[in-house]
Amino acid sequence: MTDKHCYLLGEHTIVFTLTTQSPARNAQRRLFALTAKLLQSDAFFEVVPAKASVTVYLKNPQDHPLWIAKINALWDECEVTSYTPTTHTLTVKYGRNFGPDLTALANTLQITEKQIVELHSSILYQVEFIGFLPGFAYLGTLPKALQLPRKETPRTHVPKGSVAIAQELTAVYPSASPGGWHLLGQCDTPLFDPLRAQPSVLMPGDQVKFMPSKEGLC
Repeated sequence: MTDKHCYLLGEHTIVFTLTTQSPARNAQRRLFALTAKLLQSDAFFEVVPAKASVTVYLKNPQDHPLWIAKINALWDECEVTSYTPTTHTLTVKYGRNFGPDLTALANTLQITEKQIVELHSSILYQVEFIGFLPGFAYLGTLPKALQLPRKETPRTHVPKGSVAIAQELTAVYPSASPGGWHLLGQCDTPLFDPLRAQPSVLMPGDQVKFMPSKEGLC
């Protein structure tokens, strides 16, 4: 049985959290299923999922006892198999001016640039959680051959749409930002729009497949 805790935070915020910050895959998929159910309700201003928790902001704070009980009940009803992830295919222009770190990475890893592209685009990644920037999705897990530390000196400016790797994760920068990840390429798909009902295109539990573009290295 997965240990969990559901509680009121402030006047209108309810947090449902697992007691571990590194949940097992089945527990995390069950959390994704719970998040999907909560997103279907109009009782909240916002539903904010994370790696081991989901936070909801009630429109009617007085309803918090009802919703704490209901969220616990929904968790008990959720099954891992009940969650069907959304799969996104993102086209990436790898290398050249689009991925300024690709050549240096090939030298460091002692493989070719083409092999890096093939490895990076061979995986169906899962959105583990959203953070750092609005719409910034942490995607795992990179092939072991591509896992390496962040850059020793971060860039002061990473362009919007940059496809990057660090440690065991990969990501697409939804907006321009400083950053210390290694840049492999560029993705033109908009991933965050604050004017949409659901601003972030990628949500925890979604799957992402990268497709090399003919405009890039390969």
